[in-house]
Amino acid sequence: MASLTVLLRHSGKWNDEGNYIDFSIERILIKEYASYNDLVASISNQLGIDLSAKSIKIQYKVEGNSTPMEIHNDMGYKMHVELKKENREFGMYSLCITTIKNELVSCGTLSEGDIVQIDESLQRYDSGTNHTLALDLVNSGEAIGVFELNKDLIISKTNQREVIVGQVYKDKATLKEVMENYAISQRFQFRVDRSNDVSYALLCISEDCEWRFKAASINKSELFKVRKFIDNHTCPLKDNVYKQRQACSSLIGGMIRPKRTNHKRKYTPKDIIDDVKSDLGVDVSYMLAWRAKEKAMNFLRDPLLLWMEVTENLYYTGTFVSAITLDSAAYGVIDSENDAAWTWFFEQFKIAYGDRENMCIVSDRNESIIKSVSRVYPDVPHFACIWHLWNNVYKKFKKSHAKLSEIYFSMAKAYTQAEFDSLMEKLENIDIRVKEYLDLAGYEKWARLYAPVNRGWTMTSNIAESINVALVSARELPIYDFLERVKKMFGRWNCSNRKEATQTYTTLGKKYQEMLTLNEAVSTRMTVVPSTEYLHTVNDGGRHYTVCLLERKCVCGRFQVDELPFPHAWTVLKSKFLMLEEYCSNYYKTNSIVMTYDMPLYPLPDRNDWNIPAHVAEEVVLPPKWKIPPRRPKKKRDKPLSELLQLKNQHSCSICGQGGHNKRTCRNAPRSI
Repeated sequence: MASLTVLLRHSGKWNDEGNYIDFSIERILIKEYASYNDLVASISNQLGIDLSAKSIKIQYKVEGNSTPMEIHNDMGYKMHVELKKENREFGMYSLCITTIKNELVSCGTLSEGDIVQIDESLQRYDSGTNHTLALDLVNSGEAIGVFELNKDLIISKTNQREVIVGQVYKDKATLKEVMENYAISQRFQFRVDRSNDVSYALLCISEDCEWRFKAASINKSELFKVRKFIDNHTCPLKDNVYKQRQACSSLIGGMIRPKRTNHKRKYTPKDIIDDVKSDLGVDVSYMLAWRAKEKAMNFLRDPLLLWMEVTENLYYTGTFVSAITLDSAAYGVIDSENDAAWTWFFEQFKIAYGDRENMCIVSDRNESIIKSVSRVYPDVPHFACIWHLWNNVYKKFKKSHAKLSEIYFSMAKAYTQAEFDSLMEKLENIDIRVKEYLDLAGYEKWARLYAPVNRGWTMTSNIAESINVALVSARELPIYDFLERVKKMFGRWNCSNRKEATQTYTTLGKKYQEMLTLNEAVSTRMTVVPSTEYLHTVNDGGRHYTVCLLERKCVCGRFQVDELPFPHAWTVLKSKFLMLEEYCSNYYKTNSIVMTYDMPLYPLPDRNDWNIPAHVAEEVVLPPKWKIPPRRPKKKRDKPLSELLQLKNQHSCSICGQGGHNKRTCRNAPRSI
C-alpha cells in the first residue's frame, strides 16, 4: 500500500491573514487508503497528545485560498491525499495541528439555540464505561469542551432501548424509528401531535393519559434532542392492547431485509407474521406483512445493463413496441408483430444505440424477435425472460407446479455450479420431462450461471412491462396524441431521475450505497486470513470462501456477477483499508447515473407554431382503415392460459383452518397452535 510523507506544523497559532505562525515541525507517513481515524491516531502518537484530555483540529492551506481547509472526516482525508499525490513536494499541503483542551460541561449547559458540531471520528466508545466527546460551539467559534452522557452522545442506531431527556439523535428519521420500537416493546400506542423539520411531539393514543414526548432540532440542524419526556401512563389498560399502529410496513421491512438477501429462501407473509410475533410480540395482518416484504424486496431489486422489448396493441390498431436499457429507452409503433416490422425496429435501434460491448437482449422468445435479432445483431447473446419461459413450463407440464416453480427460479439465479447441479437433481426427481425441456431450450438462454456475458440481476422483461401499465389510458388516443403522451411520460421520468441523481453526494447511487451498508452489517462476524497480497480466505459461519481482489472474484460467485463487494469481499477490503467504491461497477456510481439522464427531452411546440415544409403540407395522408370494435373497449390485458389455470386463493376458516366456511359459521374445535 502506497505511503506519503506529510509535514506536521504544531504548537503554533493562526494570525489574522490566515497563516499559521510560530510553529514547530514534525513529519509522519500516512497510508493512501487509510481513514481519518488512522490519521488522528498517527498524529497523536507522533506529537504525544492524550486524546482523552485533548482534541486536535487538522487544517492545511491550499494555494489561492486564504481560508484554511479542515480535515474532519474520511472524505476530507481522501481529498488531502489526492492533492498530495498530485504534488509530492515535501512542504506542500503540510498539516497544521491545533490542540484543544477538553473541559467537561454538564448536560444542561447547552441551550436550545446552540449549534453543535460533532466530529464523527471521536464517536468511538466502550459501552461499559462513561465517555466524553469533544464539541465545538459554532456561536462563539471556539471549543467549549466536552459534552458527557452515560452512553452514546449522538445516537445513530435504531436499536436504542432506553429513551431519556437530553439524548441527542443524529436525525429525525432515527428518532422516529426508535420511538416506534419503544412503543412496541412497552406495549402501548402513541399519536403524533406535531411533526415538522424542527420539532417532533407525541401523545398517548388515550386522550386522558399524561404520557408526553417532545424533541426539537438543535438550532434547525439535523440533530434532534429530547426536550421533554413524561413516561407515565394513566390511561386504561384497554387502550394499551389495541392493534399496534407503530408496527408499520417500513419498520418491519427493515427488520426482515437481511432475510431477503438469499434469493433461494422462500419467505412468505405468514413467516413474517410469525417472526414479528416472536421478535416484537405484536400481531400484524397479512396485508401489512405483504407490504413489508415488498418494501424489503424493492430495496434489493435493481436492473443491470440489459434491454428488453414488450408489445401492446393500441385502440386504433397497430402495436406499440419498446426497448429499455440501463441508460436509454426506445419505442415505436408497428402494424403487427411480424418479421419485417421487428427487423425495421431493430435496424432503427441499432442506428441510435449501436453495438456495444457485453450487450445482451432479453425477450419473451417471440419467433419474429428471434429472427430479427439474428439478422441485425448476429453476435449479441439473446436470452429468454425466465418468467415467460416458466409460463411455457406451466402450460406443458401439469403437476407439482409449486415445487417446480421454486426450484426453477432458484436455478435461473444460481451463482455456482454446485448449487445449480443440486437444484437440477431435485427437479429431475420431480419431473424429468421439465429437465429435458429446459435442456432443449438451452441453459445459456435462461440460467445466469451459463450466460456468455454478465446478465446481472435482470432476468425478466418486467422493466418493459411497467411501461404498459403506465400507458393503459393512453392506448385509446389517436397515434399523434399517444406518442406525445409517451414522450411526456419519459421526459417527466428523466427529469425526476436526473434531479435525484444530481442531489446524490455519495460515490455510489443511493440504493447501492445502502446495499454496501447492509453488507457491512452482515460481515461483522466474518474473519479474514490473507494468503497473498490478493488472495484471502474468509471464514463465514464455519465455511471458508476464497476472495481474489486482483480478478475481483469470490468462490460464492456474487462478487464477479453482481460487481459489488458483498459480505465476503467487503470483509477483505475493509481489513486492507481499501476504498470499496473502487471495486464496484461503474454503472452503480453517481457520475454514471447522472450521465444517464444528462440529455433532456425537449417538448414539442404547439401545432400552430410548427414550421412545416411545403412538400409535407401538400401531401395527402389518408386516415387508417378503422372501425369501432364491437363491445366495450378492453381496459386490461388478455391473460395467458397459464394465469387462467392458476388456482384462485383458497379461503379457510380462521378458527379451525378448514375450508368451506368462515369463523361465523364454524362449529369445529379450534386448531392447535
